[in-house]
Amino acid sequence: MTDDGTTHVQAHADRLRALEHDHIARRTAATDDGFDGIREFSRAWEENRSTAYLFQKSWSDPVSRNFAIIVILIIVAIWTYLIAF
Repeated sequence: MTDDGTTHVQAHADRLRALEHDHIARRTAATDDGFDGIREFSRAWEENRSTAYLFQKSWSDPVSRNFAIIVILIIVAIWTYLIAF
């Protein structure tokens, strides 16, 4: 004969396994639809970190990173020229 406490724990374990299985199935289905980038930006927008997201993504691209460095150097050079003269 089984204990009521053991049955209760087993029921919760079964429920946890079912929830994990559902989560894995949803995550797999979400990655197959091709909208991962849009979903990631939407999540960043909801968390109010869209600017940080855009800077992070543009900094990871070598062309965008070089362009940003060149623009910053030009701005610094112009300010240095204006302050010096």
